[in-house]
Amino acid sequence: MDFQDTKVLEEKEKAFPFLKKLEKLIEEAKLEDAKKSKMKNVHKKGSSQIAKKMGEEAVEMVIASGQEDNLAFLEESADVFFYYLMALHHRGFSLRDVLMILKERHTKKQKLRK
Repeated sequence: MDFQDTKVLEEKEKAFPFLKKLEKLIEEAKLEDAKKSKMKNVHKKGSSQIAKKMGEEAVEMVIASGQEDNLAFLEESADVFFYYLMALHHRGFSLRDVLMILKERHTKKQKLRK
């Protein structure tokens, strides 16, 4: 691993605490006395509106994935991920719940291969 790879890895590791902070902000936005924000407005509109917005962003991501603009693809992916997190939290879940399911599935597949 060269210096550039090490630098990229360090930056990625620093970025992950933001995910925890983002989920906390999403959860706080659900509270009745939360400050007015985009997240609070999304929660107030309900699960069907969150699903609609996530679907719109997913279509934009699919379109971007067929084009050469990597930044546009990543931007649309971030939008989908944001609304996905909003949907999870609106239903009382977090990304950790989904990751636990993925881990369990992977573990089962590994056991079956033995």
